[in-house]
Amino acid sequence: MSSVSALLRDLEATMTRGSSDDRTQILARLTDLFLSTAAGMEEDQVSIFDVVIGRLSRAIEVRARIELSERLAPIPNAPSGVVRQLALDEIAVARPVLIASKRLTDQDLVAVSAAKGRDHMLAITERPDLGEPVTDFLILRGGRVVTHAVAANQTARFSRHGMGVLVMRAVQDDALQATLGSRSDIPAELLGQLLVAAKNSARRRLTATLEPSLAGAVDIAVERGAQAIAAEAQTHDGYAKINAALIEINRLHEAGQLDEAKLVEFAAAGALEHAMCAVAALAQLGLPATEQIILGTDRDAVLLVGRALGWSWETTRALIGLRKDLGKSEVAIERARQSFRTLNTTTAQRVLGFLRMRDAQP
Repeated sequence: MSSVSALLRDLEATMTRGSSDDRTQILARLTDLFLSTAAGMEEDQVSIFDVVIGRLSRAIEVRARIELSERLAPIPNAPSGVVRQLALDEIAVARPVLIASKRLTDQDLVAVSAAKGRDHMLAITERPDLGEPVTDFLILRGGRVVTHAVAANQTARFSRHGMGVLVMRAVQDDALQATLGSRSDIPAELLGQLLVAAKNSARRRLTATLEPSLAGAVDIAVERGAQAIAAEAQTHDGYAKINAALIEINRLHEAGQLDEAKLVEFAAAGALEHAMCAVAALAQLGLPATEQIILGTDRDAVLLVGRALGWSWETTRALIGLRKDLGKSEVAIERARQSFRTLNTTTAQRVLGFLRMRDAQP
């Protein structure tokens, strides 16, 4: 660290008698030295630069602070005190570190949001992998523009409360509805609210542009559109029922209580929605794909999935019983049993893998 000692001596003289340009030059030298050795530094060595650069950066012009922020933003072990100092500076200086610096913790980001304003919050919304404490604060204090920006950040994580607030605001905000519609992390119990909001917004927009006499036709068209969306996304038998089933199945799955026996229990009771959600969770498939497996035109699909997952014939038989077209036909059931017995497990697993791949494609 002899180079640092020499720079410290230069710094003392510069801070006492030097011009703004002198301070900028010595800051550049310090930053160059830090960046060239940062990868191998221990925290106590970084702390020396933290003190020195922090002191000097308070006495330089804006353009030099912007350059410092840009240079330190991508460095994983950048001097944390300097980074926090830059994050609280005017937005042109703060923006690089607010967007990219890993030195800023969730607590730092919340503190900056509280101390500064909308411009700083908007920069924070561009960070990857925003944590729940930060998104909660941005939703609470950020206003409409910040709320839209953080909702559009696909890697941001939201608490259940935070997502609930977003969905509630989307009731009166068509643009926010569209933004939330592109997310895949909305809890099942909130999807119903979002669909209702979208349906009401569509009705309002259409009604505003048509004659009053056509209001009835608008209601019918909107309702049909909403039903089609619900059918595609959540199965054919009712949005509210499938939401309730999803909540229950997710709870069982997270508690480690969802297994083949539980699936048979649902199917035997004729609980179609619960059985469908259980198959989706156990087979790692989406609900639309699962609906096609259980109720679609390919009657062998459920046999393949059952064999691939190692389920017994009794389990598969219970799922077949959910169908209205062949679930009660003894001839069809016997034919399915024979097919199930002769199915090759390896082949069935390959088919299931293909179904998962296809289901994962946008």
